[in-house]
Amino acid sequence: MPVKPPRGGSAHVDTDVHTFPKRSSDKDFIPADVPVRDGTVPWARLDDPKSRSTQPGADAGPETILPAPVVEVRPAPDVAGISAVIHRSLETYLITSVTELPDADGDGFRMYRNRRYVDVPGSGLVLVAVDPDTGWYRARHPGELIPSGPWMLRDSESGIWHPHSDFSTRTNPLTAESLDGFHAGLDISGAQSGSDGVIRHDGKLYVAIHEQAYQVMQDLDASRPEYRVWRLVKPNDPVAADTANIYRASLGGETLAITRSEQNTWVCILTGLRGGMDGGAQPPANLFNFHRPWLTGAGSSGGQPRVLVATTRALVRRYFADATDQHADDFIARYGEAGVAEIELKRLELEFPRLNREITAWETAYKGQDIAERRRRLAIGANVRRLFKWQGEDSEKVYRDGRLVGFKLELDLGSRGNLAPPGFSIPLRSVVSLVLEGCPSRSLGNLFTMLSHIETLEVRRFKGKCHELLAEIDKLPALKVLTMEEARLWLPSVGLEHFTRLTRLRELSLTHCSIWPIFSVRGMSELRVLRARSCGLSRPPVGLDQWPVASRLEVLDLYHNPDLTEAPDVTRMSGLRELNLANTFISSPPHGLGLQSGPSRLQILNLSESRLAVAPSLQGMPALREVDLNRTRIRSFPDGVTSDIPTTRLNLAFTWITSIPETIELRKGFDLTGNPIADPASLRRLIAARRQTGTDLWLGGVQPDMGIHRWMHNVPQTQHAEKSALWDSFVLQANSTMMNQLRNLVRTPEFQVERLLLQRRVWSFIESFQKASEGERGSLLDIASTEPSPGKMLDRLEEEVRRFDPTWQNQPPHHVPERPRFE
Repeated sequence: MPVKPPRGGSAHVDTDVHTFPKRSSDKDFIPADVPVRDGTVPWARLDDPKSRSTQPGADAGPETILPAPVVEVRPAPDVAGISAVIHRSLETYLITSVTELPDADGDGFRMYRNRRYVDVPGSGLVLVAVDPDTGWYRARHPGELIPSGPWMLRDSESGIWHPHSDFSTRTNPLTAESLDGFHAGLDISGAQSGSDGVIRHDGKLYVAIHEQAYQVMQDLDASRPEYRVWRLVKPNDPVAADTANIYRASLGGETLAITRSEQNTWVCILTGLRGGMDGGAQPPANLFNFHRPWLTGAGSSGGQPRVLVATTRALVRRYFADATDQHADDFIARYGEAGVAEIELKRLELEFPRLNREITAWETAYKGQDIAERRRRLAIGANVRRLFKWQGEDSEKVYRDGRLVGFKLELDLGSRGNLAPPGFSIPLRSVVSLVLEGCPSRSLGNLFTMLSHIETLEVRRFKGKCHELLAEIDKLPALKVLTMEEARLWLPSVGLEHFTRLTRLRELSLTHCSIWPIFSVRGMSELRVLRARSCGLSRPPVGLDQWPVASRLEVLDLYHNPDLTEAPDVTRMSGLRELNLANTFISSPPHGLGLQSGPSRLQILNLSESRLAVAPSLQGMPALREVDLNRTRIRSFPDGVTSDIPTTRLNLAFTWITSIPETIELRKGFDLTGNPIADPASLRRLIAARRQTGTDLWLGGVQPDMGIHRWMHNVPQTQHAEKSALWDSFVLQANSTMMNQLRNLVRTPEFQVERLLLQRRVWSFIESFQKASEGERGSLLDIASTEPSPGKMLDRLEEEVRRFDPTWQNQPPHHVPERPRFE
């Protein structure tokens, strides 16, 4: 029976764990750095004529399994021998524990005498090793040299390893949201599927899910003897163009891995990577990552067996001797297995001489005397050569789902509009993101042809003919993110529309752009993020409230469009998560807020610094985290504010609210600064809230400095001279920060409802400050400099005085008021 590991992460293993004499696996097996890519039967004999009867690109049937070229071919282990052990239960590999093991490292391994032990469900331990045929980790008996147990996959969240055939840990039901965008638009009613559940039609493969058709490609790398893995693809993506219906990640495009469950239903499956890394591993949590799930992420190439990394580094250097270890690791992270990597390296080696000649010709084509222009061209040429060979810097790397997919190329097109921009006949496939800046007057067609596969494009301060630029951008079929700053987007005719052909665009961000004619998003059915900031809009974009654009939009940001008087209709925006209409001229909330059919997933709502006169309703939006209504003209709290809605922030600063409803629970994250609150009950609740949260929920407006006169209320005339002298002496000894904070005490609710008590506390502190030593004064000045809340500052100053003078008796602290009751 497995034994639960002791606290602290250590564990025990058998005392018979020992190291066997090293044997070279080269005599009998394919090394781990050359994994076989032969589809759903990874242990098939390499001399089987069926496994090498077709080559990539040949006329093959839809079910043909295409092996990738391998560097070396050696006899594989006997098929029968392997088949006999693949069904062995993981329990037969569990280790009883008596010897203590170290804690698991970052890859989930407990290392002991150069052996890897992993934690498995049920608090057990299993010895694992790399399978030389596949590069995956497998369970292993202590006496085995070659592992014979189940393939293992690590859960990145819990750190527990599971058998690779354990569907329960890696499969999830397919949801409408996950299937969104993959519909093939094909009528399959009456079509018959094969034994594998796949429908064959017109040379392509489809599956039926919820009576809808989806095109699929077979994923040979992820498929296993126990199951086949297929990839849902979008028919217009490059990845869907393979005539053999084999999934090739290098072609580009969004996919979703699926397989058949034991109940013969299609489910989503985590495919995983070699070495136990989760292929869907996400980067560190980002609260605002919801609006870009299609391109964001950050990560590294970790998780691969060390022998595979070391061998492939040498492979990369055979083709590009100037490659560093990091360059090689970046290439490995993108292409993975050695067979695929070498094919790509050979292509780069063959194409680089021609690219180099074309770059040199472009660099030397300039015959002028402008040294800056000459240097600009040389810098661009050097960057293109370097990125072509996958030799990018960290700042240039682009990640997706935690995996490196390529690099970002920044091109300064210069200020001489008559010069030809770079454009070469060899595609720069390593570049997936392009940044353009400058003012070329010549066509960018050649440049975009070289980079037709890019997914993101950022244009800054473009001074050329933008209508021609827009026409050329329309030719980028894979573009998903377009960002433009300081551009004049003027079309030659009223009947034309911007971005009409970018139907696959997911994110459009425009900042400080002049747009004519009226901005339209009609036909942009894949749009998820729309930002049009400081673009002079006088009305919401046309088509924003139409299906399917409205139903798929997640971020709508129209910040700082002062001429915008009409708020967009959000009724149909069921997926909206961020809405920003700050610094506009809207006077009413957007139609659809607070309705059952409105944006129930909304997380961020910003209507600040607008002409809003009616507070929006927050009903029906349980996901709200932040609501910002500061500097609007609302006179009451929004409906729907509860003890957990919004969860983190409600900004009502400098509005016209005069009282706080009894039903509102004041809590940290609320900001009521500058409101004309005069109701004594509300002010006393604000005092209690400040003492409970440690922050000011309300401070009155900034008051003119009246010096000592603020603190002479009802002071007898006979004491004026004494108080004046004490004040003057205090001003000389205190610093400006302490004086400013004391002046801010007049903005606190205590000054409104407990003025006499607050005044006595202030004079009592000033007297104590005068009597304090230099060291004690220094401590008091430090408190005043570090505490932003004036009321809390006074509390802390009094506590500090009491600490170094226990006999000091200050005025009793203000009481915590009782909350008013309903009559």
